Amino acid sequence: MPIPNYLKAIAYNELQKDNFTSFCLKCKCGCTHFHIYESYLDKHEKELCKPYFDALDRSVTGGYFSNCTQDENGVIHHWIYFTHSINGPKEEVIIPPKPTCACIEVIKVKCPDCRNEYVIYDNRFHGYSGKFCKDSIEEKEYIPHFRLKRRRDNLPVEICISVEHTESYENFEKNIDISCEYDDYTDAFTWITIHSIDSNNKKHKLFDFETD
Repeated sequence: MPIPNYLKAIAYNELQKDNFTSFCLKCKCGCTHFHIYESYLDKHEKELCKPYFDALDRSVTGGYFSNCTQDENGVIHHWIYFTHSINGPKEEVIIPPKPTCACIEVIKVKCPDCRNEYVIYDNRFHGYSGKFCKDSIEEKEYIPHFRLKRRRDNLPVEICISVEHTESYENFEKNIDISCEYDDYTDAFTWITIHSIDSNNKKHKLFDFETD
């Protein structure tokens, strides 16, 4: 299984196991330790996104089960059911338009020596959905806020990434039924896990994203 194309220039110590490819990161200056930053919503964005997230949560957990239907005008309706029967009492959950900043996840690292920064995961561009699902122009142009990923000592650490590709390039291209460049295939992984490695060579999971 391949290393994602956008990370090839800083990947080393590659290991393959089943559908997973694991590798560590090395800055172009040669440094193998990094500070880690994650995107977050500021106070205003949290308030803006709250009605959207609350509606999503209610559509999933508000009843015994949920379902979506599409009317003759192509409008999607979200329903929650209060019994185990699809013919039983139900309620429609109105989900407001998704704010531009909602559901955007970006992880980057910064070299402590030369200060180079590398985006190691952005769900708008990386992973299967990032490569083949169309985000709005506003979402793609949105500039996230970043904060340092807090750890016990806040020292720079080694970073290990593991990505999953569930099928070969040939099968992947056949199944999506479109012509796909190999570099796009490498970036269309279905899962990514990001670990830090401490001074005792112990791995600590920092992030885990399903991307399809």
